[in-house]
Formats: sequence, structure tokens, C-alpha cells
Amino acid sequence: MNEQMEEHQMANTVAPPGYLEVIGIVLVIVLGLLFAYDRFLVPKVKVADLKGYLLEQKTLLAAGTITEDQWKRNLDTLEQVFREQPSHQLIILKDVVLHHDPDTEIKLK
Repeated sequence: MNEQMEEHQMANTVAPPGYLEVIGIVLVIVLGLLFAYDRFLVPKVKVADLKGYLLEQKTLLAAGTITEDQWKRNLDTLEQVFREQPSHQLIILKDVVLHHDPDTEIKLK
């Protein structure tokens, strides 16, 4: 009877995971956490050419291409573009940045 109980208990027990399974599980967890951290928590740096945009608007206003009301609307649009940026994005002026990737630049037009 004891032999049958021992065989039954051995058949129902699950073998612990081996080293490769543990390493695989840990890698999946770590890679998932790194992805989530990079995607949601790390501040992303964006570059804005505010000086160039304002100079362009000033030139258009002086040339009579746009009216003062259009200039005010363009400034309101500029403010809206900055407010629409996600909270985890850091915006730096282009004058301050030594070198940047063009893909990180905020299009102000």
C-alpha cells in the first residue's frame, strides 16, 4: 500500500523548472520591464526651433503676408502644439542643443 501511495505521489509531483527555464522566464520579465520603462517612464527629449518660428512669423507680419489676427492665431496654435506634447517629453530649444536628430524636432508649421 505504501508503495502505491509513493508511486501516486511521485506521479502527481511537478518537477521544478531547470536552469534554462528560469533564465528564459527572467529574461522575458526583464525585457518586458525595460520596454515598459522606456515606453512610459523615461523622459523623451524633443527639439523646438522657437526662435526661427517667431522670426518667420515676424517677417511675414512685417511683409504684410499675414494680418495681426492671423499672427495671434499662429501664436495660439504654437501654444497648443506645446501643450499637446505628452507629459513625459522634455522640450529643449534648438538654440541650446549642440546636435540633434531631425526626427526629434517638433514641427511648428
